[in-house]
Amino acid sequence: MIRTRFAPSPTGELHIGGARTALFNFLLARGAGAEGQFVLRVDDTDKERSRPEYERQLMEDLRWLGLDWDEGPDMGLPVPYRQSERGAFYEEVLRSLQERGLVYPCFCSEERLETLRKDQLSRGEPPRYDGLCRRLAPDAATRRIDGGEIPCWRFALPDREIVFHDTVRGNLSFPPESMGDFVAARSDGQPTYLFASVVDDRLMEITHIVRGDEHVPNTARQQAIFDALGWAAPVYAHIPMILSESRQKLSKRTGSTPIRRYREEGYLPEALSAYLSTLSWTPPGPEKSSPLSLEEIAPLFSLSRISTSSPVHDETHLKHRQREAMRKKGSRAILKWLTELDPRFGVFDNTALERLIDDLVEENYTVPLLREVLSFLVERPRGQDLNVRAWLPDLKPTLPSIELWTEEELNRALRSFMKERGLKGKEFFHPLRLLLTGQESGAALTLVMCALGRGEVMNRL
Repeated sequence: MIRTRFAPSPTGELHIGGARTALFNFLLARGAGAEGQFVLRVDDTDKERSRPEYERQLMEDLRWLGLDWDEGPDMGLPVPYRQSERGAFYEEVLRSLQERGLVYPCFCSEERLETLRKDQLSRGEPPRYDGLCRRLAPDAATRRIDGGEIPCWRFALPDREIVFHDTVRGNLSFPPESMGDFVAARSDGQPTYLFASVVDDRLMEITHIVRGDEHVPNTARQQAIFDALGWAAPVYAHIPMILSESRQKLSKRTGSTPIRRYREEGYLPEALSAYLSTLSWTPPGPEKSSPLSLEEIAPLFSLSRISTSSPVHDETHLKHRQREAMRKKGSRAILKWLTELDPRFGVFDNTALERLIDDLVEENYTVPLLREVLSFLVERPRGQDLNVRAWLPDLKPTLPSIELWTEEELNRALRSFMKERGLKGKEFFHPLRLLLTGQESGAALTLVMCALGRGEVMNRL
């Protein structure tokens, strides 16, 4: 059995990095077939920044990507899947740690901790708790609590290295002095992310955790909790951070676009999923045809093929995937979406319009882009100030005489007309395109005229 989880904090929109993490966990579970399960858990311990609307958006974006979950907060299951609703589980485990002396009360003020942090940084040391309250005698701590002081509870790190194996990075070890005793429960009784996630992963029987390598220090602390409680830790796989094209950590400033924005721009979910799967992972075998659908990718996915080097978010590669996905869908499906977006396109000849879409989709790789470039079909261009009086009166009676309104016949008739009047291609076709479409460039003019139809071409001329 493989049970993975995606545990986002509902404090903002789903971005590229989080979507890739969710995708890898999903693929690992789905690749195991009936023996795999993918769990969605909402880690909303940050009460101030967590928002229900962000949670809804996260779920909408995941579903749009095709990352459906087997268990989650929206399924009406008897066990809660939001950390804000799982307080009883954390309290029980915290009591166990307190009874065994594995956590201790800390009365240090925010001011003292901030001063300690600044002093350590000024000496070039990593900021960490100095263990002041750990040295308090138990009776002294009890008197302070009885006197009305409300402490937080810190986990007492063992006096040994914390060791764990990472599937991507190998064996890792951390001396306790590099971390310092960390807070497991705040003074208001709320568990921290570090503590709550360990409890949840244990009770939800999560077997594999795939997440960004920025969590490696967190994993060391969480491994210490697993060890202290005698619980078997999940298999860890820390995937490398995605970088911007300037080799910086992705952020709003450096190109981390929300998944919702791609949805609004008309990207297909399979294009985005296929693209995300290539960020740190490559499919086995020759790359003659890269897998596109989740169903194709899942059986191929394995943690052993995850690279340790940081991938670069490349919009050009994403656009290539989008073009692949659009071509795979075909012009008939694209025309259906185009008509749903703007019903006015439904009055044109489907065959001619599909041919036009085929010609334009490479450069205009989303339905909104196609709608914009094809707007001339449904919105007649304004009058063009062009010097075409010399030949336009002669062209208008020529077109009705064309027996078959096809690309071949139109091409033959237009070129014959142009040759008879000694016109060059640019001085004939360019003004004609402007008259019919109002655009400087576009698809082959015969395709445009077929899509417009004989009657509309004549009306525009």
